[in-house]
Amino acid sequence: MGLSFSGILDIAISLIFLYLLISLVCTSLCESIATLLKLRSRSLSVGVAKILENRDLIDRFYANGLVKGAISASQWKNAPVEGVPTKYGHSSYMDSRSFAMALLASLNPDKPVPGVADIEENLKAANLPSGIKDVLSAALTTGVKDMTALRDEVASWFDSAMDRLSGEYKRQLKWISFGVGLFIAILLNVDSVDVATRLWKDQALRQQLASAAETYVNGKQVSCPVGSGQKSGGAPAKQDAASTPPKQDSGGQTPAADGAVGGGGPTPEDVGKQVVLELNCQLRTMNDALSAARPFPIGWTTATPVDGDKDTSRNFPAILHDTPLMFSKIIGWLFTAVALSLGAPFWFDTLSKFMNVRGAGEKPKKVQVN
Repeated sequence: MGLSFSGILDIAISLIFLYLLISLVCTSLCESIATLLKLRSRSLSVGVAKILENRDLIDRFYANGLVKGAISASQWKNAPVEGVPTKYGHSSYMDSRSFAMALLASLNPDKPVPGVADIEENLKAANLPSGIKDVLSAALTTGVKDMTALRDEVASWFDSAMDRLSGEYKRQLKWISFGVGLFIAILLNVDSVDVATRLWKDQALRQQLASAAETYVNGKQVSCPVGSGQKSGGAPAKQDAASTPPKQDSGGQTPAADGAVGGGGPTPEDVGKQVVLELNCQLRTMNDALSAARPFPIGWTTATPVDGDKDTSRNFPAILHDTPLMFSKIIGWLFTAVALSLGAPFWFDTLSKFMNVRGAGEKPKKVQVN
């Protein structure tokens, strides 16, 4: 039986709505994993070590008050950091200007407050890493005559290095998101092939779900805060919390930078409370999303199929004995996992666009006058 344009649109909206709800669960789990495993701090620690290269320079850099204070402030209920922090004890963020000032002050331990002439002298005498030597030489060659301009050049270079690190971090998170998405798809039996088939056959179901999607979009759902604690009304945050890369903040607004500068920065207790609030919000988001997904034909049943019952797509024992059905389920789960890895913001934007098309309705037919 053929479907009208509105019927096909309702199927698309229902599937997108399903991906949005389940991707909220996926995003919450990914954020919890990133927090528990401290992926941001580990990535930043490795990135800084690659930039500095020289072991003595690394020791002097982390002994600098700007860096040491920032890392100590980021450790909730832990003793202040002494020496080079471990990957798990590193801060998650670092201000580029603080990095630049700490690096310039660490080039020569005998001159912790260097001038431009001192930097030029260090370039000739010190065995500096090639990357640092190149950026300092390039800045001095262009005619930099004061430490503020030199600091800005180093900060800009650090920004570029963190952009590359952010790309690596996002790729890592994509794989984690895919793995979590596949786990959720199997756990909740979110089979895209089966759901699409049922929506195709059941007009009442697809109309119900399309209406629920419209209510959800117009209800201006509020997602969990990302980093700064700000809420985004009407849509999940434009960037998933789980995919927020370890980075610097040129405006000096990151927790690590605030802790280093002092005066109004968050205390370790405040950081800990913020983490607890975000985790609680992630749990509420997962619960709300799962509640909204109840009308969808997903989930498992272990009941023995009744004679003549041809619907075994959600019966786990029956699937194990049906090779074609098992193959179809695997394809559906993989498709769902790929869809979930795109993130809730993508699906919310897509759903909003489809709802606009649905609200506009079909193009009216032209009236022919005889």
